[in-house]
Amino acid sequence: MNCLAVDTTDSRLTAVLIKDGDAFCREIEVGKSGHSRLLMPVVDELFKESGLNVGDLDAVAAVVGPGSFTGIRIGVSAMTALAFATDAKRISVTSFELIAYNRENATALVDAGHSNAYLAECRDGKVVSARFVEAEERLDLTGAVSEPACERCRALECVVRQKLAREEFCEVLAPYYMRKSQAEREKDEV
Repeated sequence: MNCLAVDTTDSRLTAVLIKDGDAFCREIEVGKSGHSRLLMPVVDELFKESGLNVGDLDAVAAVVGPGSFTGIRIGVSAMTALAFATDAKRISVTSFELIAYNRENATALVDAGHSNAYLAECRDGKVVSARFVEAEERLDLTGAVSEPACERCRALECVVRQKLAREEFCEVLAPYYMRKSQAEREKDEV
């Protein structure tokens, strides 16, 4: 099964194109505003390298969060558009699942900006509970991990392959926001 997976939830852009048993991967540092400019050129590179065309996709996957609000929207929107164009199935992956991949038990931590964090207790790669953590509480966290146990490309590939094997598809790629955006919070304060 051919599947394109992207993660645009942090300052890196990670893209994996799975072609049956092979995987073609790119991971680049893009900063806060590079995802929208670089996502589709990176995807195009992967298609050229793999010899596939966009019409060959059977599925698309996006890391839906938590993470950068803008980054989440870019990845989810791009994969949703490709799914509509190709009639590909959709796979939703969380940032927590990437961090928890290949770990029996993990406290997964995703940066939420301003020294805050998103935190999830994970068992066997599955999120058991998740919550937002204020900066003061974050200082007390010990043992939390914020990166996958292997390369990010490899973690994304493996989590997506597991979901493909289990036929764990979704109807809609929905962003996973654990709190309102800064703009929404500021608007509420007015």
